[in-house]
Amino acid sequence: MIEALKRHIASLRRMNPLLTACVAGLTVIGVAFVYSSCSVREDPAIRMLYMRHAESGVIGLLLLLVLSCVNYRPLLRWSWVFYMFCLVLLVLVPFMGDAKMGARRWLFGMQPSEPAKLAIIMLLAWLYGRRGAARGSKAFLLTLLAAGLPVGLILMQPDLGTALVLVPTVVAMMFAANVAPRLLWPSVTAGVLAAGLLLGVIYAAEKADMPQEKRDALIAATHLRPHQVKRLQVFLFPDKDLHGSGYNRRQSEIAVGSGGVWGKGYLKGEQYMLGYLPPSVSSNDFIFAVLAEEAGFAGSVTVLLLFTGILWAGLWVAFRCQDDTGRLLCVGVITLTFSHMFINIAMTIGLMPITGLPLPFISYGRTFMLTMMVALGLVQSVSIHGRESETRF
Repeated sequence: MIEALKRHIASLRRMNPLLTACVAGLTVIGVAFVYSSCSVREDPAIRMLYMRHAESGVIGLLLLLVLSCVNYRPLLRWSWVFYMFCLVLLVLVPFMGDAKMGARRWLFGMQPSEPAKLAIIMLLAWLYGRRGAARGSKAFLLTLLAAGLPVGLILMQPDLGTALVLVPTVVAMMFAANVAPRLLWPSVTAGVLAAGLLLGVIYAAEKADMPQEKRDALIAATHLRPHQVKRLQVFLFPDKDLHGSGYNRRQSEIAVGSGGVWGKGYLKGEQYMLGYLPPSVSSNDFIFAVLAEEAGFAGSVTVLLLFTGILWAGLWVAFRCQDDTGRLLCVGVITLTFSHMFINIAMTIGLMPITGLPLPFISYGRTFMLTMMVALGLVQSVSIHGRESETRF
């Protein structure tokens, strides 16, 4: 027992300290600004959200440390069980889930779509990393099936943002594993063209001089929901519907721009204090606007540097790993982290359409926080155990 404990303690020395330090720093920043964004709320339960965020952060850090001591290889061999469990939860959401803000995404107090992201990454890392694993058209079709099932269920909730963030994650893993490049790149090109065509249709329907019936028919051909169309219209035409769909975006841009170099000071943000930035989004999707207003450009750069530390550390762990499974796991987790960070900040400053994606470790969200902590705990496991070649019998 003592010898085993000594081995575990010794193995912790092989953890990547930069990764752990950046995660801990972002979590502390998240607690501080969740408190700031909720401090003016009248409901005592909402004012205490920062305590729940702190509890999730502490539990998550403990999970990160525990998982770092566990060899990731046996865990990935059983990733299909975790994948099937998440798939069952996603199937149950439409029937037993709780409806909030026009969407049915919560089941038993959690969002199954969050662990489903990690389940897809783990499953693909295991599929691609096996000795003699197929990398041709068979692997390509299997990937479409493995990722398509949960993505389809997530779109039914509806949750387009979560479904979209999985696209760059899966593509990055397929690229790193060299899976069917003759099929992958034409598919990526077709996806980019389809997205451009979609934006072109929305733009034409808004700017072209045509009867309202034809305009409605053109928009209906996109098969998007009304709120999704409005978000794209606001993205293409920032001055459209400033008191409706474009309100949050405009107030977020004002908050970010008014922060200046050093910010207005902690707990002195005016946009959310005066209620211009709605309380319903200031602690989650638009928390970066609160941070940028109070901490300014300096605080925003600090957050970006901490995220850069996580990305650099994760790629360094992947570079030093001795097997494909560990490398691909790191690539998937780091791409997911970057996608969340990039999309959240970009939508806050008006560079991308508004989507309900949280900022890792900073936005309030217990399921997302714990999922990301577990994911980075697996990356730390690769840092500790991935330097040793796998023993095969």
